[in-house]
Amino acid sequence: MKRKSLVLLFCLILGLTSYAQHRVSGVVYDTTNEPVPGLAVLEKGTSNGVITDIDGRFTINVEGEASVLVFSFVGMETQEITVGSQTQIEVIMRDTFADLDEVVVIGYGVQRRALITGANVNVGGDRIAEQNTATAMEALQGVAPGVSIVRNHGAPGAGTKVTIRGMGTIGNASPLYIVDGIAMSNIDYLNPSDIESIDVLKDAASAAIYGSRAANGVILVTTKKGKPGASTRVTYDAYFGVQNLYKKPSVLNAQEYMYIFDEARINDGADPYNWENRIINGNTYFDQNYPGQAYGQAYGQYVWNRLQNGWAGTDWVDEITKSNAPVQSHSVNITGSSEDITYAMGFSYLEQAGIIGGDITDAGYRRLTARFNSEMVLFKNDQRDIITVGENFTFTNSRNRSVATGDIYWNDLHNAIVTNPMMPAHYDMGALNRLTYGYGPTLEGIDRNQHNPIGTMYDRHNYNWGKGNTYSGAVYAVIEPLADLKYRSSFGLNGWFGHYRSYKSVYERANLDRRSRDNVTQSMNQGTVYTWTNTLTYDTRVENHRFNFLVGSEMVRNVLNTSMEAMKAGTDFGLPQHAYLRNVQSVESVGDISATGADWAAQRGGLMSYMGRVSYNYMERYLFDATIRADGSSNFAKGNQWGYFPSVSGGWIFTDEAFMDNLDWMTFGKLRASWGQNGNQSIPNFIYSSNISYLERGYFFGPDKLVSANTAIPENIPNPDVTWETSEQLNIGLDANFFHNRLGLNLDWYKKTTKDWLVRAPILGTFGASAPYINGGDVENKGFEIMLSWNDRVGEFRYGVTLSGAQNKNKVTRLANAEGLITGETNVLSQGTSYVYRVEVGQPIGYFYGYKTDGIFQNQAEVDQYVTADGTSIVIGSEPDTPRRPGDVRFVDQNGDGIIDEADKVKLGSPHPDFELGMQLNAEFRGFYVNTTLAGKFGMQVMQSYRDFAGSPMQNYPTSVFNRWHGEGTSNRYPRLSALPNANGNYISDIYMYDADYLRINNLTFGYRFDRHLNAVDWMQGASLYVSVNNLYTFTKYDGMDPEVGYAPDNWASGIDLGLYPLPRTVMLGINVTF
Repeated sequence: MKRKSLVLLFCLILGLTSYAQHRVSGVVYDTTNEPVPGLAVLEKGTSNGVITDIDGRFTINVEGEASVLVFSFVGMETQEITVGSQTQIEVIMRDTFADLDEVVVIGYGVQRRALITGANVNVGGDRIAEQNTATAMEALQGVAPGVSIVRNHGAPGAGTKVTIRGMGTIGNASPLYIVDGIAMSNIDYLNPSDIESIDVLKDAASAAIYGSRAANGVILVTTKKGKPGASTRVTYDAYFGVQNLYKKPSVLNAQEYMYIFDEARINDGADPYNWENRIINGNTYFDQNYPGQAYGQAYGQYVWNRLQNGWAGTDWVDEITKSNAPVQSHSVNITGSSEDITYAMGFSYLEQAGIIGGDITDAGYRRLTARFNSEMVLFKNDQRDIITVGENFTFTNSRNRSVATGDIYWNDLHNAIVTNPMMPAHYDMGALNRLTYGYGPTLEGIDRNQHNPIGTMYDRHNYNWGKGNTYSGAVYAVIEPLADLKYRSSFGLNGWFGHYRSYKSVYERANLDRRSRDNVTQSMNQGTVYTWTNTLTYDTRVENHRFNFLVGSEMVRNVLNTSMEAMKAGTDFGLPQHAYLRNVQSVESVGDISATGADWAAQRGGLMSYMGRVSYNYMERYLFDATIRADGSSNFAKGNQWGYFPSVSGGWIFTDEAFMDNLDWMTFGKLRASWGQNGNQSIPNFIYSSNISYLERGYFFGPDKLVSANTAIPENIPNPDVTWETSEQLNIGLDANFFHNRLGLNLDWYKKTTKDWLVRAPILGTFGASAPYINGGDVENKGFEIMLSWNDRVGEFRYGVTLSGAQNKNKVTRLANAEGLITGETNVLSQGTSYVYRVEVGQPIGYFYGYKTDGIFQNQAEVDQYVTADGTSIVIGSEPDTPRRPGDVRFVDQNGDGIIDEADKVKLGSPHPDFELGMQLNAEFRGFYVNTTLAGKFGMQVMQSYRDFAGSPMQNYPTSVFNRWHGEGTSNRYPRLSALPNANGNYISDIYMYDADYLRINNLTFGYRFDRHLNAVDWMQGASLYVSVNNLYTFTKYDGMDPEVGYAPDNWASGIDLGLYPLPRTVMLGINVTF
């Protein structure tokens, strides 16, 4: 009886449990009535969910009739259905290949994608994160047409150079970055997994609402936030990878080095080098400073013996390169909500070792980021939220220990390429190891000025310590007292603080030079910028007419911007771990300590702005937008402090017209046009005035009476009329979708004119001060952009292809300085050479300038024919008494005067590509997926020099020297060798220039999503595992390490390859888990 009662009780409980749950079955179809397998069906607010089977069917037990089922699938519009009394549900899912109802971010607001009248590009955070790049802007390369992204170089933490629709200024050409409403100088401090979306405002009409800061375009970044009604969601993303040199520069080994230099000597009519004597007996430093020990001879004999035994010498690039340099990234994002609160927080850590110097100086980049935002409804009624408050905050701590990546004097990789291979990397000098630290010392008999690159790198960087910190955030309130009338006030800040410390010992490793005393340097910097923004918006509809009004004000104030640096020689302990300014010998005089500093905020830089916008549409078919912004800037003198920046734009959705009803193949079509003006006030403060310099100068009274005195002089002539750089742009575009949104097309043509660059005015030399700045330069950028996409699904197989391209022509139209041109720095390709690039009317900014060549003289007959029209021999201006000979460069005498000089220089090429290409491919089948992104640039040139032909004749050669002229018919590009500097190498010509077209596979990812296997795992919503390769392969004919060269000493130039830190190939294993 007792057992029967227990069985009855168990059945009753089971029945009650079954009754408490509601069983729902159904089937899911797409719009073509095909079943959708693998679709997620989730009970909202719970972890209860299932996946549809091969026939699109599902069965799920829910809590009751009030339950809501959420149907979601990649590439389809998410649907929510209340269960009610239904036990059978049929669902039709709509593809979102082109979601025209999606809301995208615009200046100080949002707007439906279909109603946009400007040239905007929206990129989702998922597409950014799947690239597995250290920074978000790297992931945009090849994704956003018209947005040119060049990595500064391949070192960790190097950042990018971003230009939108061409170079528009010789000043600061970077776009304006707005992160959650706060202006930032860049977004490298953010982890890509923290980003919800990036919107790029390319045309002036879209960006005009940002006025004087928007001449170079605007990039709006929205970080991840919680969504109302969503349960707590925790996502963990991580990847681990190894990095290796993609393409190694090939240089001569020791045997080849001696052979090539002997050939150069013979070409000069000299005897070959006596290498044995130079190597063994040429190291005089040790014998002179440490007599009787024969340190120098012993060292030289060691090197010579190894060479005699077949030693190939030192491959310095191998020595400074780290194989399988590790990289790892971890991020945790938590989002969720309660009844009136949404929240999101993220924590991330990135650590990337350098492939150059990673084993020598612990070179690499580390970034720790914490982010938090929340929003709370304080007061509401049944119709709307009346008072809402929120905040967002981001903090980043970073450490970047980089190697030298600059010009020929500060470039560790260049140093490794050019250093002779005869020197050993390591050598035990016994008692003198305190000088060399075990590194092979300078082989003085070869070149007194070439030092061990490993020791040089260690001495430059290993005793450098520094960290930087960035913080940004805002608090805001939104009040909606009446329906559709919203007031928003936000107070935000962005700031930074950091410190740096370095130590220099008395002895430099493997360098024969020494300091009299060791020294220590310490520096710090900090700054804060406040932004207070107030906007009032109102939406209203009158029948088929809809209006949106926005008025607002914004105040930006540079409150703190301080830097300080001090250096003192003579530390108390002589140890790097105690190298602080507090541990130095007593200061004996004011000149015994070097200190510099500045408080830029004392100049009280700021911006006061007022803005307005009107958006109108009729039946969501005829669209119109107009904006105006007034900016008052402290960067200009009174009378020129205010600038006004208007814009107008319109659109016509012609597929809503009656005459388009029968065109089933065209889903959506919109024509749009815009015009607007933006400004650029990114100039030094008080440039309209003159700084005062204090100098000690001598004054002559009579022919021989010199009296010294202190004086103050103006550095330049003031000009209170200096005003804004202004960018004006016209844009015409087409957006169209075909075949139920499977095929998408976006076209844009634009003409952008930037006026009133700041240049030096032409003045007489008798003024006694530098010329004033004037608004005297204009440039035009004109081009078109195209984006073509196809997305489709065949059963469970989904795929997509996106192809984008951009063409831009850059031309300077006015330059009102004294010379009519702006020249770059000299000594760029090698010591003693002229400038390589310049700015001139009628040419693109930073075009390459030098001598055209017409091949190499193959024999004496060709030399004899090198004459002017009247038969006069053509001579080199700098070498008029040196006759040309076979193997020399045949320079083109452009003006026919018989002298190769400055008058014969012409345009050689341009670092700006004629066309940029991007491509994204993706496919997914039953959980397996593959994504790839390609980017390419075509029609550009690079100036390359991997050695100094002028000032350092004993530097090593790249193996391309084997293509030199060494007899008739052997080469028509590279001249004969010479041990002495001459015009063949000293003259900047097109023998240094290379075509640099390329197409690169930026990323290739293979992965698998485990979602369909997680039905029984309540605590896990999704998981994926993937393998990814960045910089997989580059299709190019360029023989350098990397055709993407963003370096030049001047920020308005690029394309100078001196041995640029290359982009590594990175292989990664990653995981993504959602709880």
